[in-house]
Amino acid sequence: MAGQDEQVKLPRAAKGKRSQFYDDPAVDQMMTFLLELMAETAALRERVDTIERLLDEKGSVSRDEIEAYSPSAQTEAERSAWTQQFLRRVLRAHEPR
Repeated sequence: MAGQDEQVKLPRAAKGKRSQFYDDPAVDQMMTFLLELMAETAALRERVDTIERLLDEKGSVSRDEIEAYSPSAQTEAERSAWTQQFLRRVLRAHEPR
């Protein structure tokens, strides 16, 4: 088992054939783009939430405090609810009718 201080090495390129879910490969590419953009947006939203919470608590914030922040169970629940609503809003058109 790797220790917390060890750096995890991930492969730089995916192996194997890319999955295709739609008849048009361009639709698969757009969905991949959308999902990656959604993941980045959610990560940025959590970081902004961390900064806002630290500012509310302390009035100022350092990069180290942001990196070391550990959300409470209540904060995790609020973030999870936001993420679920975000996914529903963005993927609403993709739901079966």
